[in-house]
Amino acid sequence: MVFNKSFSSRLIKRIILIVFIVFIVMNIGLSVILGELLFKEATMTAENALQASVNAIEKNLDNIESLTQNYAFIATDHINDTSFLKTLSKKIVKQNPYIYGSAIVLASNSSHKDVFFAPYYYKDSTDIIKIERMESNTDYWLSDWYCIPFLSGEASWSEPYFDEGGGDFWMTTYSYPIKDKCGKVIGIIFADVAISWLKEEARKIQPYKHCIATIISKEGRFIAANEIFQRDCQNMKEAAQKTGNKEIIKLADLMISGKTGNISFSKDGKKYNTVYGPFKNGWSMSITCGYPEIFSDMYLLYITLLFNTVFGILIIYFVCKKNIKRITQPLTEFSVSAMNMAKGNFKARLPEIKSEDEMLRLHNSLNYMQKTIGTYITELKTTTRNNERMESELNIARNIQLAMLPKDFPKHEHCNIHALMVPAKEVGGDLYDFIIINDYLYFSIGDVSGKGVPASLLMAIILSVQRFLYKFDFPMKKRIELINQSMTLNNATAMFCTFFGGRINLKTKKMEYCNAGHNAIIVIPPDPQEKPYFHDAKPNLALGLFEDFGYEDQTLDLAPGTRLVLYTDGVDEAETVKKEQFGDDRLLEVVSTDEFRQLDTEGMVNAIYASVKDFTRNIEANDDITLLVVEI
Repeated sequence: MVFNKSFSSRLIKRIILIVFIVFIVMNIGLSVILGELLFKEATMTAENALQASVNAIEKNLDNIESLTQNYAFIATDHINDTSFLKTLSKKIVKQNPYIYGSAIVLASNSSHKDVFFAPYYYKDSTDIIKIERMESNTDYWLSDWYCIPFLSGEASWSEPYFDEGGGDFWMTTYSYPIKDKCGKVIGIIFADVAISWLKEEARKIQPYKHCIATIISKEGRFIAANEIFQRDCQNMKEAAQKTGNKEIIKLADLMISGKTGNISFSKDGKKYNTVYGPFKNGWSMSITCGYPEIFSDMYLLYITLLFNTVFGILIIYFVCKKNIKRITQPLTEFSVSAMNMAKGNFKARLPEIKSEDEMLRLHNSLNYMQKTIGTYITELKTTTRNNERMESELNIARNIQLAMLPKDFPKHEHCNIHALMVPAKEVGGDLYDFIIINDYLYFSIGDVSGKGVPASLLMAIILSVQRFLYKFDFPMKKRIELINQSMTLNNATAMFCTFFGGRINLKTKKMEYCNAGHNAIIVIPPDPQEKPYFHDAKPNLALGLFEDFGYEDQTLDLAPGTRLVLYTDGVDEAETVKKEQFGDDRLLEVVSTDEFRQLDTEGMVNAIYASVKDFTRNIEANDDITLLVVEI
């Protein structure tokens, strides 16, 4: 189990896996290439066999045609010597072993029916037999072998037919027209050829084991057929259609049209490749070979490749196992040393490395770590103590800052107030404040630039100055200017604060306010039919930028029941992980709902804060969040 989990064993497995994949890819590629070459070679071999067979059969057919033509010329010179014409047929049969029978038919000038029919000579197993003319029951002038050459004046091979009453077997007839000296057709000389020798020639064609040959006539009738086609069909087109195989039907069409080429098809779960080509007389021949026969040599190749792959992987495995375990042995010793150092023994012995490679660099790195880790631990302890002290001081500062903000929210007969401030860090730069003096409600909200301790110190200064100014009955414009002047004194860091300050006469409900670059406040009218809106204020600069900037204040009459929502940009600029901001539109949508308008000031503050947290999915805030709601 230890070996199975070791680095060396995993490395060996990775190497074997990579080698195995490489072998498989190479074998597949080699098999595909060899398969294509073997298929091309098989097709070429079959094409050569086909052409050789076509040439051999055509040679015999040419001999039959030449012999028949020569005797036709002889018959022309002795057209009136009937006794001589009777011997010609017998000579044709004797001179060619493939001719089964022959005869001469001469027509009169008036009618095809008025013919001279020389005796028909044919072969039996022992000798040549003569059949005399039988005009009473044989209409030879209606047969294709007679009509076609007689009317066209051209030689022709007939479609295969069964010679019932004659030889009682399948044959085809070559007919040649006999012409007089003027070129007029006056008769026909023909030679009957038994198809059996063509079938025998087809059986001899074996470029591969179990190959099968097919020969068809011009019209597609079978001269020699194979088991790919229906045995009860005499026509290749009909037989192909009965198979229902589109490729076999296509093969039949190509052969009947006299084309040359090759085609592959599947039948009864077996795949075949067929090459085909035409004879000069319009016949066509094909040779069909099964894929198992074509690719029989591939099976031996597959077995050889598989054996080589397995044998090669085994050799690589044992070689890798021996060498990798030796090379990675120092890693085991390094792991023991590292474990001892983790337990506090920083003087643990390291293995000796003689090779100048990664192992030596690892040895030197661990040796360096042993020497420096003690120093790091000492510095870490010091840093930890400092951090703990700083964290303690920040917690104290946070408590002081939060203590500076008013927490006692009065339920006054003329107003209700509630506020919330959540700093993004231990301490923040947001502020809010309120106080009721002589029937006046003073309230303010601000956002100091930056975060952390500097912002909190400036926030404390602003609160202190503002609370000092509560003692004087200054207008809002004067109050804001005095706060601005106090900020700009010794402001070397150029920090600033957006600020909104206002005071409301609780008797007259008139609000005097000044906006120093802060977010617009939201006014919620008491009438449910009126929608909440952002109240536009005159633009003023933020506090702390220019000492002598002249601020402008404004007034606003408030109806009883009006509520004011003040907030910092930590609300509307709160972001999701995709940097989508909460935004003013969404904030206005929250405060416009009927449920929200039914809440008291505390409920409104909590509802807005909850909406922001739900929107950001409670991720860590990137800015302080401060809310203040005032209800008249």
